Amino acid sequence: MPTSCLWNSGSKQHLEPLARNPNAEGATHVQNPKDGIENQLNAAVCQHRVTLTAAQQAIATDWTTAKAKLGL
Repeated sequence: MPTSCLWNSGSKQHLEPLARNPNAEGATHVQNPKDGIENQLNAAVCQHRVTLTAAQQAIATDWTTAKAKLGL
């Protein structure tokens, strides 16, 4: 998950992969639908289309509706 803008809380727990894939040699994590949303919110924050606080609150409340809630 990108750490440049959206999840820059200083906490290393945000840098951990969501899940390990035991079937993929050398893989450190599994791509999942939430990753795509996180990447899009990260881009929106970095482009100043939404605030960091709004993006964090939207994804923490319900990541499946975060983009719609923010108008993205």
